[in-house]
Order: sequence, then C-alpha cells, then structure tokens
Amino acid sequence: MTKAAVIYHSNSGRTKVIAEHVAIGIKHMGCEARLFDCTKEIDFEYLNTCNAIVFGCPTYMGSVSGQMKLFMDSASEVYRHQKWRNKIAAGFTTSSALSGDKLNTLMQIALFAFQHGMVWIGLDLPAGVSASTHTGDRMNRIGSWIGMMSQINGDQSLDLSPAKSDRETAEYLGKRVVEFAKKLEK
Repeated sequence: MTKAAVIYHSNSGRTKVIAEHVAIGIKHMGCEARLFDCTKEIDFEYLNTCNAIVFGCPTYMGSVSGQMKLFMDSASEVYRHQKWRNKIAAGFTTSSALSGDKLNTLMQIALFAFQHGMVWIGLDLPAGVSASTHTGDRMNRIGSWIGMMSQINGDQSLDLSPAKSDRETAEYLGKRVVEFAKKLEK
C-alpha cells in the first residue's frame, strides 16, 4: 500500500488545516496518510518507509518558519544515508499577505527535498485568479505551480480561513502526490 506523510508546522492552526486537507486528498486515493507536527517527536523510521512526503509551514519573514528549519536540520542523518532518495515530495505554505514572499519558502522546501534526492511534484492547475471576473473561489487562487500557497485572514475563524478554494487545492495536491507515488511503485 502506498504510504504518505505530511510534515507541517502550524502556529495559529491554519497551516494545520491545510495539512489535514492534503491528507484528505491522499486518503481519497486509497492511501495511508499520517500527519506529523514538526515541533513534536518525528518517527523517522516511518518516514523512511513512505512513498511520499509533503512538507508545509507558514511563511515567516519570507522564509520557512524556524520550527520547520529545525526539523530540516534534524533530518541530516536521513540525508547522509539518502533514505528519502526517489520518494515523491511536495510542499505548501501559508501567510496572511497575498504574496508574503511564499515563493521563497516553497523554494527552500523544494531545495531541501532535492538535497534528499526526492522527486518534486508541483501543481498543474491554472491560476485561479487571473481576470477581473475571478472571485478567488477557484483552486490555485494564488497562482503557484511550485507548490500550494494559501493566503489566510487572521481575523477570521478556522472554519473560514483558509478559504474553501485553498482547502480544495490542498486536497488536489494530496491526490496528485499519490498519483505520482503510485507510478513510481510500478
């Protein structure tokens, strides 16, 4: 059975919501999905048995959160032995600003995956908001292809922010990750 993990950091709970929706997409494809909060103990032995790992965190000051960076640094032994080589990888990030320099965060996560010899999967969706008639209710509303981006409104409750379209995009990313993980299993 295809196994996937979603490793995330979430300070306000909003990035966790996105992580949960990535896991929903993975499970929708009939695969096992486990969530790992990177501030807690990580089961590296489990991660080493996964076919895919999705990484996500908020963008703080145009970069991955410090907590995610600590996780990345803690994976140096995995890197040294290339235990994640040829596994599927993907990423997501959130910020309150529409841009918030989220691209830099996804590039950091992707580079981390590349250093581990992982195969990176991005989004294949058109930009959700690219005309004056688009209201932001389409998937990939931020228009990112390297990974999933979510803009959150800190003054809204978790049931409203992240937006429904961002949750749907997260589920789509989970499904897409599994689609490629299953191809590599063959």
